Amino acid sequence: MSPAAVAVAFVAMIAVEAVAADRSQPPMVRIDGGAYPIGADEGRASNRPRHVVALRPFLIDAFETTNGDYTAFLNSLDARPKRDAAAGALTLDDIAGRDAERVIGGPVATARTYIELDDEDARIGARGGRFVPESGFADRPVAETTWAGAVAFCAWRGARLPTEAEWEAAARGRDGRTYPWGEAPPSPDRAVYGRARGDTAPARSLPAGATPEGVFHMAGNMAEWTSTLFKPYPYDGADGREDLRAAGERVTRGGDHVFDVAADRLTGFFRDGFSRNPLRGHRHIGVRCAKDAE
Repeated sequence: MSPAAVAVAFVAMIAVEAVAADRSQPPMVRIDGGAYPIGADEGRASNRPRHVVALRPFLIDAFETTNGDYTAFLNSLDARPKRDAAAGALTLDDIAGRDAERVIGGPVATARTYIELDDEDARIGARGGRFVPESGFADRPVAETTWAGAVAFCAWRGARLPTEAEWEAAARGRDGRTYPWGEAPPSPDRAVYGRARGDTAPARSLPAGATPEGVFHMAGNMAEWTSTLFKPYPYDGADGREDLRAAGERVTRGGDHVFDVAADRLTGFFRDGFSRNPLRGHRHIGVRCAKDAE
């Protein structure tokens, strides 16, 4: 087994060990089971071919995970900041506890790293021995989480990452709409795009851009991790692409705030992001959780 595969094999353990009793429960939206159109026959090659996937009913977060949400998760771990620090200024030497290396990792991120708190785009610092969101950013979507950090956060919530097919079904519905809100082209009242680095909007903003079911910011603001390995279409959840132990890039969905108005990047079927490296945190990739419907 390659070193990368060995590293990724830790993810299953991480997800179990991260579960805590005081996990928060943000609102989730039910997506009915049934047949959903996935992909498109026009545009980028990665979108093709358009096909139909049968899904069981599931729940998905109405809003993107915020810095406040993720800070609560970090504070549930056995990891304690040893000094007060501004957002983006924490290093491994600044954190004590059994989970210190999981929270931030060493000089090189690994599959055990949850978030790159030493990056300027991370909006989480420390005060009084606790992790705290940067002032004014508690309600903004979290950035710089790794894929393992997204998996662990959702497990702590009693949830999981959505598959890319579930994510697209939530964004497009059974009618296969082009954008989360419908067919009208993107506009600033519907989506966050064409902005400067780090200039995101609050997770509960822009209701005009929500899906008819009530899921916000599925176009623009932040791209989001899914559970799925990046492989060609058609989507087949039984072909190994949903193996959490497998090495490889993971699909991110949703565009992000620095994309320009290029309409294809804000569609519900867009799956080409700036980066899909699961071992690193990214300034433009955040988290949204899902779970099976009862």
